[in-house]
Amino acid sequence: MPNKTLADYVKIEVRRKGERYLEPGPVIETIHRKVWCEQFGNFNPMFCRYKRKVKLVHSMEGDISDPFRRTQEYLKSLYIEIEV
Repeated sequence: MPNKTLADYVKIEVRRKGERYLEPGPVIETIHRKVWCEQFGNFNPMFCRYKRKVKLVHSMEGDISDPFRRTQEYLKSLYIEIEV
């Protein structure tokens, strides 16, 4: 099994849950995680693990769950929301 490097992971901001949908709160910390996608019909959300829980990953660029619209730019502004 090959060694995992930082190149295998993406940078994700951990943000406080915002008051409105897709309007996240302030950044708490930045983490590096391996992400995966799961398909539910035409919906293809991205997930990662944070503190042993599976979290839905969002992007500041737009709806990351649509595989036909997302581009490489979406990976530059990934975040998850948590309740503090």
